Amino acid sequence: MFGIFKMVFLVIIALVIILCITIFNTGIAENPKDKIINIYDSFIQSFDTAGLTSNWQLKGKRKYGIDKYVGTYVASYDNYSAEETIFGGTAISRKNGDHVKVKIKIEKESGNIDVIAKLGNNETSLISNTGEYEDSIYIEGVSYYLTIKLVDFKGNIDITAE
Repeated sequence: MFGIFKMVFLVIIALVIILCITIFNTGIAENPKDKIINIYDSFIQSFDTAGLTSNWQLKGKRKYGIDKYVGTYVASYDNYSAEETIFGGTAISRKNGDHVKVKIKIEKESGNIDVIAKLGNNETSLISNTGEYEDSIYIEGVSYYLTIKLVDFKGNIDITAE
């Protein structure tokens, strides 16, 4: 219930900011509509990493790259159950490109693991067993999060996103 009020509050703030910028827009070089979209995109990006698991909650070691969409993550799990969201964010237009190249290596001893790409409202399982996965993920215009779901998992994972 609290989440709904928080979201309504953020939407109201966003609308007030957009309205103020529209009213006080003195720039001739940029179309007012484009300026509103750019401000809205910047506003969204200021809250976009709220869905990421914080470093102190992660079982492994994460190191971000040029932004929070990319980097490296290495972990060893011993009968561990959790859900960790490693990389991602929300932007209308990501400054560092519209694709993320993901390389995943899993060495599974036991339990279950599922590495999932969440794109907007869609979830795609990338890999769920011992082995390797490599592909580029198109993320333009949708939220994107790379999540690991673990149930009594024992093994290692190595992720590189660039």
